[in-house]
Amino acid sequence: MRHQLYRLSYSYILILIMSLVVASCATTIKVPVTRPAEINLRGINKIMIGEIKGNGGQAISDLITSELFRTGKFEIVDRANLDKIMKEHQLNLSGVVDERTAAEMGKIVGAAVLLTGNVSLYKTEQNNTVGQQWKDKEGEIHQTHYKTATAKVNVTLNVTGLTTGRILASKTISKTAQRQTSADNTWPEDPDADAAMGEASKIAVHDFIKMIAPYTEYVNVTFASRKKSLPELEKGEKFAIAGRWSDAIEQFKLATQKEPTYDGAWWNLGLAYEYSNMFKEAEDSLNEAYKINQKQEYLNEINNVKRLAAERKKLEEQGALESTER
Repeated sequence: MRHQLYRLSYSYILILIMSLVVASCATTIKVPVTRPAEINLRGINKIMIGEIKGNGGQAISDLITSELFRTGKFEIVDRANLDKIMKEHQLNLSGVVDERTAAEMGKIVGAAVLLTGNVSLYKTEQNNTVGQQWKDKEGEIHQTHYKTATAKVNVTLNVTGLTTGRILASKTISKTAQRQTSADNTWPEDPDADAAMGEASKIAVHDFIKMIAPYTEYVNVTFASRKKSLPELEKGEKFAIAGRWSDAIEQFKLATQKEPTYDGAWWNLGLAYEYSNMFKEAEDSLNEAYKINQKQEYLNEINNVKRLAAERKKLEEQGALESTER
């Protein structure tokens, strides 16, 4: 009997602890953040896709063309149309752009840049390995056999201005991707090497697109643990999840007014300001949180606010906010 009571008490305590842990768990949401391009191409409305030399050059060129089209930021002149323009005006870039040919091209096509490049590595390698032997319940020996295809891409891409002939940006990108198959006590079928190469190429092209066009990525935003005495925190989180940051700010403000010594309320308010692009207010709120509780994450987030503010300024310089904030 005593043993049963002990088990019941233990189970009750365990359930109580688990409920408290769940109740205090912090909420994490994904928030879209627009990042600026590495170079400022404001005023440039065309990209001409020139020659990308080397094995895999055409595949990389096709990927770049489709990804640039998806950005909706540029008018794309592909290689076929570029060659047609060159023939019509008796020009020959032959992979090299100098000030004279660039000026002539600029007169023909207007504000534009020319993209050229070279693929120095474009190959897949297959590696076959076996795992350690192990026995099942019946004592039979097993050994897993693996085949791994590794795709490697190395490409250098140059962006040249067609008014000055100067290279505006140059980037060498190296990427890898893998596909693997496995089987028990025998060799499996070969992995899809083409899929691995396609993935590596796509990752490389995405890396390049970030250099010339603003892009969006999702970041994890984690709010402070809730308190029963502050229902405003939960309300604010729900507004934030719905993307209603101004309403979230109002709720978190109320929480800081009710319990100004709770650093979590100031933290949540700082996050709401941060992702509303109200950077000064975000810094002030996070500083308040740090005064109460000297957590390193509060200082880290203040640095992140400064980074976002600097990126916002770059986006303004690139004209990336004009279409979205009209």
